[in-house]
Amino acid sequence: MKYLKVSGYIGYQKFCKYKATINFCQVEILLWYRHFHGGYMKKIVLYIDTMNRGGAQRVMVNLAGYLAKEGIETVLVTDVLYDEKRPQYDVPINIRRKSLSDSLSGNPVKKNINRILGLRKIIKEEKPETVLSFLGRPNITMLLAARGLNVRKIVSVRNDPHKEYGSSGLRQKFIGWLFQKADGVVFQTKDAAQYFPELVRKRSAIILNPVDEKFFKAKRESKTRNIITVGRLEKQKNHKLLISAFSKVAEDIPEDNLLICGDGPLKEELELYAENLSLNNRVVFKGNIPNIEEELSRASLFVLSSDWEGLPNALMEAMAVGVPVVSTNCPCGGPRTLIRRNNEGILVSCGDVDAMTSAIQIIMRDKKLQSEMSKHEKKRSEDFFPEKVFNQWKEYLFK
Repeated sequence: MKYLKVSGYIGYQKFCKYKATINFCQVEILLWYRHFHGGYMKKIVLYIDTMNRGGAQRVMVNLAGYLAKEGIETVLVTDVLYDEKRPQYDVPINIRRKSLSDSLSGNPVKKNINRILGLRKIIKEEKPETVLSFLGRPNITMLLAARGLNVRKIVSVRNDPHKEYGSSGLRQKFIGWLFQKADGVVFQTKDAAQYFPELVRKRSAIILNPVDEKFFKAKRESKTRNIITVGRLEKQKNHKLLISAFSKVAEDIPEDNLLICGDGPLKEELELYAENLSLNNRVVFKGNIPNIEEELSRASLFVLSSDWEGLPNALMEAMAVGVPVVSTNCPCGGPRTLIRRNNEGILVSCGDVDAMTSAIQIIMRDKKLQSEMSKHEKKRSEDFFPEKVFNQWKEYLFK
């Protein structure tokens, strides 16, 4: 009799008939069994830098949970187990955790060499069918670590590759050469794929991000108000563009405020910027909100003002709730991948405050347009259902 290796709960199905309650206290239980379909258990190693709260990390932890639920033995590797300086995503107890180091500090060159060697050791020990990595530096680390090993190597590009890997000719050629060693590459947009050689593109797949079901279930209130944005307060998100555009329409919509949800290093600078535009009572910095779907359901409009993005989760979540959206048409094509038609949202050029002002005015003045846009966005967001997206991942990872 063979058993399944599981962390935190007994996976052997025959034990289900017993009603004993056991507290494992996070002790790893090693049980091996033959899968009920008759084959051996599949195994995957997932690698990302940290579990700090971010878009890529959220997709990774949700994908890990789905794969484990599907009966695939899942091992999640990060550079360190916990980063005490930033909030972390909770990892389901049935996913085994491993780390490459005890600390994020140290000599950068030495750290990267140790990460490559450490990850290679884990892959050799675990012997998975597939290794999947997310983000720029982890992708490079994984491809170097897994060279010559009998394992399916998949990398996923989660942002604008010009930002993740650089635009210099020599560096782009090196990345293109290295990615040809991968068995597959998952992109979020066609634009991102164009950074890489044709051989890489031929092996690739485009898979959208999954959106949590709670956003689909959120019911929009009949009387909505306010403009909302969600995102970390950092340069990439260009909140100053949105605040400037709001300053031009604020008098026309006196009952609506601008709600900025998220936290980050630019908070004080943005607060001062709003104050200098005499908007200190109209621009509300709400910080991180746990039930953001409820805030979205009360909003009249969602705006994304980023200078670059991968596939913006915040925009997808707003569309799933049915909030009318305005977004910059930023590289590497994420917003225009999501907003394909005018009835699904309005795209404006990056950094164009007049275009953003005009788009905000058009939607905020027209309740009928808001209703129509909401309906079409809900239809578009059916492609973001978690089960649909995760099934695409499963098929690609183990094909």
